[in-house]
Amino acid sequence: MGDYTNFYLGSVTVAGALAGLLFVALSVAPQRLAGRQPAEHQAIAGTAYTALIDALWISLFALRPDNVLPAANLTFAVIGLAGTGRLARRLWRARAEEAVGRRWLYLMAFIMLVYLAQGIIGATVRRPDEAQAFGASLVTIFFAIGIARSWEMLGPGRGGLISEFAEDADRIRRRRTSRGEPADPSPPQQ
Repeated sequence: MGDYTNFYLGSVTVAGALAGLLFVALSVAPQRLAGRQPAEHQAIAGTAYTALIDALWISLFALRPDNVLPAANLTFAVIGLAGTGRLARRLWRARAEEAVGRRWLYLMAFIMLVYLAQGIIGATVRRPDEAQAFGASLVTIFFAIGIARSWEMLGPGRGGLISEFAEDADRIRRRRTSRGEPADPSPPQQ
């Protein structure tokens, strides 16, 4: 395992602590989530929690002396894709009844791409040193997803880079529409 032992030991500790804190925060202060739409709230909580759990389990499997990390990556990729797909389907159905934000499509697509990459890595990477390196990268990405989604859910506001882009695009669209311009201008015809 070489250079990655300390990384995985640290990530096991961090992932366990963050997943536990998220669980406690949701249990102790559910009023912080007031005003959220049920489907969107479930998607945010689900993706935050599963990303942290994925980081935890991949780190645990990476610490095993045998090279089971490829199989673990493949297994957790399938679980992650199935869960995220279910949440995305629920959001798609709920958009007619709830004021679901537009950015959810991009977030869910990004998360599904991460799980797809995890599955490809699990199916193709067999050398232990490569599996450890790719696993460490995946754990880092899952930490970023889990922390960002947790912050969105429990932090002071919705925030986030994708939210900022979506809000900017909406402002531009409203400004163009108020001036009588087309909301999405097409390139000039030659």
